[in-house]
Amino acid sequence: MFTEFEIKGEAEEPYVDIQIYPKALKLLNNLESWVRYALTEFRNLKSSYAKTMFRLIKQFRTTGYSYFSKEDFFELLDIPKSYWNSPSNVDKKVIKPIREELTPLFRGLTIRKKYGKGRGKPVIGYSFTWKPERKDANDFSQGKFQDERQKLFNIQHNDELSDKEKWRAIDKVKCLPLGTTEKQVLAEKQAEHDQKIRDQARQEALAELRKGFGKHA
Repeated sequence: MFTEFEIKGEAEEPYVDIQIYPKALKLLNNLESWVRYALTEFRNLKSSYAKTMFRLIKQFRTTGYSYFSKEDFFELLDIPKSYWNSPSNVDKKVIKPIREELTPLFRGLTIRKKYGKGRGKPVIGYSFTWKPERKDANDFSQGKFQDERQKLFNIQHNDELSDKEKWRAIDKVKCLPLGTTEKQVLAEKQAEHDQKIRDQARQEALAELRKGFGKHA
């Protein structure tokens, strides 16, 4: 790509002169059409389906929309042919891990099935939507703390996920054993419930005491 370069180290503000192979100019002038992503994000994905879909929809990162026919969806993700007539397997084994693992990375991620006409209204495709990225957006790591904060925000503000899916997604982001966040949330809810019961019992006891004092006044 680079045919020659010269380092200007003695200049007041050092710089490098680079000559680019003419036929490579279009590659540098159209960077917004390239598929780009942080390798750490890709490497941290566990599901092979999530990894493949991550690469695919990153091609449309600035549009916020991508659609795949059922045929393309199965071929691109290398989904077993036995799933073709088993929507429940596709939902559980393919869509669910994609939704859980990519929601932290794509704000407002929504996955919708497109149904065709005819008997049973068969699924004929899948659409993915999310908040588009700006062409000049810095979508690489901002540091571990900031990255995790953004991922948790995306999870907590996505209404497409059930509570259990959110808890699993949080566990994956924090590298916790699956079920950790669920146990913590349920324990907090139980503690809150128990506190309400104690407060109610205390209020009832005080009310009885007031009645007793009133009778002896």
